[in-house]
Amino acid sequence: MTLQALVSPGPELIRAELVRYARQISLPHIGVEGQRRFKDARVLVLGAGGLGSPVLQYLAAAGVGTLGIVDHDTVEVSNLQRQTIHTDAAVGRRKTASAAAAVRALNPFVSVIEHDEEVTPSNVLELVSEYDVVVDGTDNFEVQYVLDAACALVGKPIVWGSVLRFDGQVTVFWATAPDGLDRMLSDLYPEQPGADPAESCSVAGVLGPVCAAIGAVMATETLKLLGGFGTPLLGRMLVHDALDASWSEVPFGHAAPSARAANIGEPYSITKQGVRATGPATKLFERSPVSDSPASDSVTVSELAELLAARERGEADFVLVDVREPHENQLVSIDGAELVPLGSILSDAAREILPPQEKVIVHCHHDGRSRHAAAVLRANGWEDVVFVQGGIDAWVAEVEPDKPRY
Repeated sequence: MTLQALVSPGPELIRAELVRYARQISLPHIGVEGQRRFKDARVLVLGAGGLGSPVLQYLAAAGVGTLGIVDHDTVEVSNLQRQTIHTDAAVGRRKTASAAAAVRALNPFVSVIEHDEEVTPSNVLELVSEYDVVVDGTDNFEVQYVLDAACALVGKPIVWGSVLRFDGQVTVFWATAPDGLDRMLSDLYPEQPGADPAESCSVAGVLGPVCAAIGAVMATETLKLLGGFGTPLLGRMLVHDALDASWSEVPFGHAAPSARAANIGEPYSITKQGVRATGPATKLFERSPVSDSPASDSVTVSELAELLAARERGEADFVLVDVREPHENQLVSIDGAELVPLGSILSDAAREILPPQEKVIVHCHHDGRSRHAAAVLRANGWEDVVFVQGGIDAWVAEVEPDKPRY
């Protein structure tokens, strides 16, 4: 079912634009009027990574007038295998700045707005309210649920995608879609899944072209919504398995009847929909953050450096454990750390390295796996376990900057 275009036609196209978009304008579903819609459109892309890269490149090439880029990270060498919007020269640069420069170089007719910040309940409404479509290329369910709630409040559609290993999924959420097509993330996942460090790209891996395949579909769905052509993926999830080169469609409905906030779909108002508002809409933000362990059960990298120095002097006694994979440990390691991959943390061999009666400090690349490892150890009899905030990436950035980052 074709929906009405989200954007009205913008200003007339100049000759340079007519030439640039000629192959697109020749499509009967788009034409000059559709191209003018793209020109006047505003799209917010969350994540300038594996999915955000092809989305930004294709939307910029298609002539979407304004692209907002949300990310709060720097480009690392290990990103380049799949995050194709960044170059080797951009390593160490902020992702928003790198991606914005690439978009401007690709199409000078596109305006780019950089949002170098984390998405939180405090800023999400102001971010999404200024755009026509939101594209979610993040890999954090906590952020995705906050985003889903905010877009429901202001009536914005979300084009959502996910990739891992050789698989990918893409769909569209839109709480105010007409004709019974309204869908939200909570319809697909009624309960927020817990974070599983083993199911992240940094551990499980991802094939770069899978990101390109899913990202291309996400860009296509965005253009369909903006221009009002084709049938959007509302109530349908497209699933890609690269190993057998298959695409399949999985329909999904409403999870369960639920009371919707009275002001869903209204223009953003800080008094009605702000995080300190008292109206019913604020209930959508009453989600407890998912965390395997409290933040107090951790040490900073500077504290770890002091502890290691104290252990060297014989003034402290603990076991420092690296729960990354062997190939990561070969890239860079902290002197004095014992390698025990997360998957074998409860093995007999691991118990010999970190007996339950010892104080244990665990670290990983950032701190997702180490948080999980600390929680698993505490649940199995270890009483004194902490994780290192920011992991070895923070260690290299703050303590040993001469070591490589990945």
